[in-house]
Amino acid sequence: MPAEYPIAKSKTALLVIDAQKVYSSTESPLCCKDFSAAIKNINALSAKMREMGSPVVVIKHIYKEDKSDVGRIGDFGIDGLWNETNVLSQYDDALIIDDSDIQISKTRYSAFVGTGLEETLKNKGVDTLIVTGFMTQFCVTSTTRHGADLDFKVITPSDANDGPDLPDVPIAVTKQALNVAWGIAVADTTDTEKLLERMK
Repeated sequence: MPAEYPIAKSKTALLVIDAQKVYSSTESPLCCKDFSAAIKNINALSAKMREMGSPVVVIKHIYKEDKSDVGRIGDFGIDGLWNETNVLSQYDDALIIDDSDIQISKTRYSAFVGTGLEETLKNKGVDTLIVTGFMTQFCVTSTTRHGADLDFKVITPSDANDGPDLPDVPIAVTKQALNVAWGIAVADTTDTEKLLERMK
């Protein structure tokens, strides 16, 4: 049966994954059609989390100029989109970031790899994660599944993430399949409106 995890302000953290211009700019091959709608929901969730005094973790995917930290994504020739000197690697201007937010950088799809994120969260007593951001097909699903494998209770709101259409596979089809799979045995896949109600 679907899980519905409780939102305890002292035990819940929001992850905002890769809200960068590579996913919002029409100049990018990975532009997401529903980026603006997803960011609106992410900002609403982050505002509520800050009001509750709960951690907000803002995560950026970024590579060094010399490519020394690229890893296997370099095999596919697209790593330059996240190069530290590429304007597309910057946070999108619509993302609201507060001084109280924890900011980390990552070089792998999962936000837990090489970042110390697991230790940071567990040291704060966090056992529940709200996972949001971009892109649905890679970093969001990797972090959702990795978080569950680390025994965090994971909530991945269906309308607070997005990705681009991929060849022959529209994002709507991908999101439908992922939400069904997550909801069976990985994550609570509510939507933002219902989640905000549960956070009151």
